[in-house]
Amino acid sequence: MKYIATLLSMIVMIGCSTTQSNIQVDSIETFNLDNYNDFHIKINSSNISAEINPIVLEKFRENLKNAVLERGLNYNKEPNLAFEISFTTKESVESDRMNYYYSRYYWDYYRLRDDVYTVTENILRINLKDLKQDKTVWTVVTVWRDGSNRSISSDEASAILVDEIMISFL
Repeated sequence: MKYIATLLSMIVMIGCSTTQSNIQVDSIETFNLDNYNDFHIKINSSNISAEINPIVLEKFRENLKNAVLERGLNYNKEPNLAFEISFTTKESVESDRMNYYYSRYYWDYYRLRDDVYTVTENILRINLKDLKQDKTVWTVVTVWRDGSNRSISSDEASAILVDEIMISFL
């Protein structure tokens, strides 16, 4: 019994330590955050739909702002570097793999099931733009489904995402 408990605890530890990051980062080769001394954060509100909560985005912006301030950069309205935050949702239609005779509906003794459903994905992209050169030098994107524990609407997930972004600058 002692060996089974040890084995299970090791499996849990390995599983927890190998969780994958939910972000994809890309940058130009010459980009280094240490070459800049001021920044500004802008939320692209021109194409944000009504279903997106602006309070959540503003809270995420403040978390990101505080993390970059801790890194040593100054917040300025006319900076050399600008974080541009874009947020959008995308709905896709998916179907359940358990369809019966390739039919959309089937009877299972309890109810009529529909194996087609929609899934809403939230996409957050942050572009880092060098305003003197007028080009994007760094970008990050993250995607999560509605109701996910990776949603930036939860304080913990927002802090984790900001930490992952700051680690990408190292």
